[in-house]
Amino acid sequence: MPQADAPLDGAGLSTLVDRQQAWFTTARGPVSVRRYARYSDFIRAAVRSGNGRDRAALLTFHPGAYALAPAWLAAIAEASPETADHRRPSAAMSSVRLLARMTPDHRNGIPRQSDGSVGWSIPGASARVWPNGRIELRGTTGTELTGLLEGCEWDHWKVAAVADAGLRLLCAPEARHLTSTGQPSGWYRPSDRGQLGEGRERKGGYVYDGTTTARCSCGWNVTVASQLGARAMAKRHRQKATGGAPV
Repeated sequence: MPQADAPLDGAGLSTLVDRQQAWFTTARGPVSVRRYARYSDFIRAAVRSGNGRDRAALLTFHPGAYALAPAWLAAIAEASPETADHRRPSAAMSSVRLLARMTPDHRNGIPRQSDGSVGWSIPGASARVWPNGRIELRGTTGTELTGLLEGCEWDHWKVAAVADAGLRLLCAPEARHLTSTGQPSGWYRPSDRGQLGEGRERKGGYVYDGTTTARCSCGWNVTVASQLGARAMAKRHRQKATGGAPV
């Protein structure tokens, strides 16, 4: 394998000539990029797994996506497993969507297509992932990020991270902060948590715990004493993150 000699961050992929292959470095490992065929209008990039040998993903970029390619490739390299084989990923598609931060809520369920794929949309972009590792992200301006994740060690968490990274690059500014509020912890028995009762138990010895967590697609999260408080904190976060814009 050739030695990578340039950082991927800020790489000018549009300067590659026909059939030229270049190797770049990332925080996780090497990435090779090649203009795939003579006089073609796309390039293909191979991301290596953590061991630096196995190919963990093969991505396709058309000219409209060249500017986004370095950031998405770096995120894929960061999420890639330690080794890769020729089997399909072990990720369950519904779990990928549940774990992805760049999603709306799931109160209407997670419908799957007849081919086993799941998809979702956020302002400015949409995503679809397939059981065989294929992933496709589209922006409303026509930009596409597509590829195939290779190897059974790609689990739901890693695939969700790849989808998140691409959607964050393609989405509208207001979608970069998608907040959600969880459910309160609910009723519990103090003895189950190693606590003593405080005289406020309902019949059966249960105490109510309203503790609720609010989260954002940017990674922000907070846990407060009530669901109403969590909703208020999420609203405050969105307003602060978007400069006070309406939400």
